[in-house]
Amino acid sequence: MGKLDDKKKQKRDSLLMAAFALFTQKGINDTSISDIAKKANMAKGTFYLYFKDKFDIRDQLIARQALSLIHI
Repeated sequence: MGKLDDKKKQKRDSLLMAAFALFTQKGINDTSISDIAKKANMAKGTFYLYFKDKFDIRDQLIARQALSLIHI
């Protein structure tokens, strides 16, 4: 994996962690994409490079958690 790939993975992971924190704190309905981007210290447009909408990031969080349970 090159530097660019590492940076992309790091940004994506930051967005996922920010979304997880906000969703568990405020709930998905009360969390905006702007909230997620702000918590991840990124521009709102960066969010859309990685995810279609907040339901897409929610689905990817669920998939990630499911995989972690399987690989225990």
